[in-house]
Amino acid sequence: MCAAIPVGEKMVSARNDHLMKQRSVIEFLTAEGCSAVVIHKRMKAVYGDACLTEGKFRKWARFYRGEDPKETTVRDCKRPGRPVSATDTMHQQKVDEMIVANRRVKQKDIANALDISKERVHHNIRVHLGYRKVSARWVPRQLTVEVKAQRKTICTQLLERFTHDGERFLQRIITGDKSWVHHYDPESKMQSMQYRHKNSPAPKKFKVVASARKVLLTIFWDMEGIVHIEFLEQGTTINSERYVSTLRALKDDSDGFDRTKSKTLSSSTIMLGHTPVAKPSALYSSWNFLPCQIRHTILIWPRLTFSYFLC
Repeated sequence: MCAAIPVGEKMVSARNDHLMKQRSVIEFLTAEGCSAVVIHKRMKAVYGDACLTEGKFRKWARFYRGEDPKETTVRDCKRPGRPVSATDTMHQQKVDEMIVANRRVKQKDIANALDISKERVHHNIRVHLGYRKVSARWVPRQLTVEVKAQRKTICTQLLERFTHDGERFLQRIITGDKSWVHHYDPESKMQSMQYRHKNSPAPKKFKVVASARKVLLTIFWDMEGIVHIEFLEQGTTINSERYVSTLRALKDDSDGFDRTKSKTLSSSTIMLGHTPVAKPSALYSSWNFLPCQIRHTILIWPRLTFSYFLC
């Protein structure tokens, strides 16, 4: 069974078939010694209005005359076509200069400025220049040069301590964070995906939203996992007394963790990494209220930075 062909392609294919047939006849009769006029009269009686003009017959007769029929062809030879200009080196350089001057320039503006198609502009940008248009990455706050330098110094000190102590240094670091969490967090559409056969019906789920009520979660973890979790009771706030109780509970949980999982530690000192808090002064003021036995076992490292702040 033949595949379905669009009407336009059928018309082009039929015309090409007529051309190939008539050229084959011209080649054969020219090899026999017939003139172009005689060939045209004979084929005009067969093909009628679909026959080539007499001028075309003369052209092809001159082409085939004196040539070996075994070496000639009735098909058109490949031609170089229109020279490439929209994607040459000059246009690539101009596109690159416009992008460097304005990183948010639109492809339509580049096409109008260079008088080339928008598709060729897109081809130059993606294929030849290797550009990708990406959105800005969100960060909690913008850091100054001085703050970035401070964080670089802290990271350098941490790297030096890791070089000196190795894995033992990482095992002693505990970092924490706080976040508001919903009482009920619905399952996302991506999480509900299942493996099914092609003809199996798709599973259905009701649309649900996160609960309006939230609670403040405080969590601490080390290189092996979560060490301590706290939920802020309703009606209470974060203050120095709360930090004292949190650090006490963290010390108790970390001691139990050390005894069960990290017996190779030579010291039970807890080194706190970045602990983003709303009121840092409350955290450091609560330090004076801690008993000496706890204060000697907890070292609060200066506030560290998220990795993407250094970019």
